[in-house]
Amino acid sequence: MGARGEHMPRSKNRKEPMVLITFHIPEQMLKELDRLVEKGRYPSRSEAIRVAIRDLLMKERFGKIIKEIPTPYWA
Repeated sequence: MGARGEHMPRSKNRKEPMVLITFHIPEQMLKELDRLVEKGRYPSRSEAIRVAIRDLLMKERFGKIIKEIPTPYWA
């Protein structure tokens, strides 16, 4: 594969291979992301972005599950 969508080698702590993606981000968001990394909240930009995407996917999945749960008859 080319640079976009290229699989990265597995790391010891990773369960599946990483895929390289490229995207555009507003400069102000990047500055804020860098501040979080500088403060030690995340070890790298990549890790902060992975956490944000994971949290978004969990939120979407959880929200879908909540909508599928029927309302109890007494509610």
